[in-house]
Amino acid sequence: MSTESGAEPIADPVGPILQTGEVARAVADAAVTDNAGCRVDVRNRGSYVRVEVEGGECVLRRATIAEELGRPFKMSELELIMPSFVGRIETGSDVIRFYLGTAARKEALS
Repeated sequence: MSTESGAEPIADPVGPILQTGEVARAVADAAVTDNAGCRVDVRNRGSYVRVEVEGGECVLRRATIAEELGRPFKMSELELIMPSFVGRIETGSDVIRFYLGTAARKEALS
């Protein structure tokens, strides 16, 4: 995981833009776990954090975020601190997916 600029730009980035705080940190860490094998960049911009996953798809699981937080977590908490995102979005109570229009759906979401 890269934490600041200076590296090559990420290819086909997608993911959430979050207000800085405890949940944003947990989401960034969960993005690394839930998108194994993909490059994940976390860009701290002071009042917000930009989580970018390469390859046109970012999957975040409620259980992974809860594990990172060390407490129960509802996806509605994520929606409260997410003023924007890159890509399209597909939401559910256990999984949220950011993707480009051409990205195929991962089997893990089934």
